[in-house]
Amino acid sequence: MADPQLTGHEHLENAREIIWDAVQMLEEAQRVLFRAGDSYVADVWGDGVRSVLDITETMAEIAGEITAVHIELGKLAKRDRAR
Repeated sequence: MADPQLTGHEHLENAREIIWDAVQMLEEAQRVLFRAGDSYVADVWGDGVRSVLDITETMAEIAGEITAVHIELGKLAKRDRAR
C-alpha cells in the first residue's frame, strides 16, 4: 500500500533509485559471468562456455530494458515536475 505521506513524484523517484540499484547489480553480475566465461575457456572449453555467453547476452538485454524503464521514469518525473 502506498505511503500517504509521499507524493506521486516521490514514489517515482524512489522507484527510479531502486531500478538504478538493480541495474548496478545486474552489471556486477555480468562482470562475474564474464570472469566465469574466461575460466571456462581457460579450464574447461565446452558447452559451458556457450551457456555462459548466452546467459550474459540475456542479462545484457534485460539490463538494457531496465535502463529504458529508468529513463522513462525520469522523463515522467521531469514532465510532472513542470506541471
